[in-house]
Amino acid sequence: MKDNFLGLKTDQTLLNKLEKAADRKPSQAEIIEQRVSYVFGFVKPSSGVTREQVRNVIAGKAGAIGESTK
Repeated sequence: MKDNFLGLKTDQTLLNKLEKAADRKPSQAEIIEQRVSYVFGFVKPSSGVTREQVRNVIAGKAGAIGESTK
């Protein structure tokens, strides 16, 4: 049986783009959206909670944290 994996080659352009993306730091907006996605993933669909509601709660917590450090 021939090993199919030995014949696979990854496009060098793709590898270069992946390497460049790995070095880039996410923006504040991207980090917030990651938090929203993480929390929303734990919410039961039957709860009726929307992604926008999660976003508002996270935005409120971020504001409260910023205020408490002043």
